Amino acid sequence: MSKLIISLLLAGIALAAPPSSATAAKSQGTPSAPIQIEVFSDFECPHCKMLFEETLRPLVADLVAKGKVYLIHRDYPLPMHQKARLASAYANAAARLNKYELVCAELFRQQAAWSANGQIDATVAGVLNAEEMKKVRPLLSDKSILAETEQDLALGNQHRISQTPTLIITYKGRDYTSAGFVTYPILRRYLDDLLNK
Repeated sequence: MSKLIISLLLAGIALAAPPSSATAAKSQGTPSAPIQIEVFSDFECPHCKMLFEETLRPLVADLVAKGKVYLIHRDYPLPMHQKARLASAYANAAARLNKYELVCAELFRQQAAWSANGQIDATVAGVLNAEEMKKVRPLLSDKSILAETEQDLALGNQHRISQTPTLIITYKGRDYTSAGFVTYPILRRYLDDLLNK
């Protein structure tokens, strides 16, 4: 054990547990960032699409890139969205190839089309090459891939999530919940206020 870790333990400073490999593949930023944001979303939810495209992208380019926010994506397919679970399975399978963000972006970009016609495979094949699709397709029935969505749902239920998107913002051991779409300027102002406390 390094001298730094020993000195932190002796000083009573808790060290964050490393994220699981499934969480790490669906995360962006540094796990030791002062703010952690868990985004519970549904690939068929129009407000989740807006949050991903209009709020999370600038958040990643700004505060995540600067090491101030660690962003974790969580799957929370709602019962009324019949194709959302399969979309989650595709995204989680793509995470095994380090293509999670790419597939998420395409699923949200093409949300209206695949949610109407059910052609999730064709949507994902638009951003993954043939070799990658050969690896992704068998994973769709892999129990560990399906379990990732179930684990995210269970975690969301622990937080009493009732709608998507929902953000769980953790700062200095306290959780703050934001349900529904929030613009980036409003979220940025809120996060800056937390960091300045």
